[in-house]
Amino acid sequence: MEESGYIKKIGIKKTKAGFEASIYELNVKGYLAILLNQINLDDFLKRVDDATASTILGAITGTT
Repeated sequence: MEESGYIKKIGIKKTKAGFEASIYELNVKGYLAILLNQINLDDFLKRVDDATASTILGAITGTT
């Protein structure tokens, strides 16, 4: 997930067993992936205005 850009390493914590464990948090791409997985796209498209839809379309198609 880190290589895909969904999470980032924010630190290291020592465990009770004496090992080091990495600490991660979601970044913007991770939060977006969760949100897109949870929303109903038909409902979203009914609510979004043309300017926002155009921006999203440009980002998806790489034409922004």
